[in-house]
Amino acid sequence: MLVLAATVAFACDLNAQAPGRSTRIPLPDSMSVFIHLGSTDTSITVFTPEGIFRLAASSSALASWAKASAALPGPTPQSGSESKGGMSFSASILRASDESGNAMRLLRLSGDSLSPYTLAGSNGAWEFGAQVLPEKVGLLFHALAGDEVDGLKWNPDGPRGDGYPPEFRQAEPMPDNPAPHYPARAELGRAAGEVVAQFKIDPTGRARRESLLIVRSTHPLFSLAVREALPSMRFRPATHSGVPVETTVFQTFQFRL
Repeated sequence: MLVLAATVAFACDLNAQAPGRSTRIPLPDSMSVFIHLGSTDTSITVFTPEGIFRLAASSSALASWAKASAALPGPTPQSGSESKGGMSFSASILRASDESGNAMRLLRLSGDSLSPYTLAGSNGAWEFGAQVLPEKVGLLFHALAGDEVDGLKWNPDGPRGDGYPPEFRQAEPMPDNPAPHYPARAELGRAAGEVVAQFKIDPTGRARRESLLIVRSTHPLFSLAVREALPSMRFRPATHSGVPVETTVFQTFQFRL
């Protein structure tokens, strides 16, 4: 049996991207954590085989989350006749205040001074989870706090471009693309909905589901419908000087009955 005692921090809204610095920390199972610190764009992003989870947050919110997570007590045996030898674990949670629906949780797995943690998250539609090994936990906490320490490489943002070059043509959806199905769930009450999604299209015109990032959604079930439909969608790939290339696109999906 698993019982969580959680502390909560709230992320702030995301504005336009601004110059800053970033670092990436690799995790097991082909996952990685990317932290960007900027004047108006501070965030934590986790890249997983199931999609991208991103939380826009102020630097103080990220630092507070790291401090709260580092101070979590180790697991303790449950008491009472219903415990059945289970353990109680403590977690610290960071929730988004924007419309992404994302939340991330750090859970302490032992009482050792160098304890592994579990990093998990959800956008309300699907979830991810990965273990952060003891040797990576300290780096993660320092990155969230914006510290300069050995083993943590910060990269300054490069110059921002003014748009696509003249020889670049953006990807376009095929006219007969299947639309995501309206979820057959009573709790939606037949209400209209919208999902704004970001994803990559490869040179063959296929959308890469592992690149899917839900930017905004009126309900997690609509997000799930987009994720399920994405592999069957086809696009005219982006081209540079006539050569197909991979590109990142934003697309809005409308749901109505």
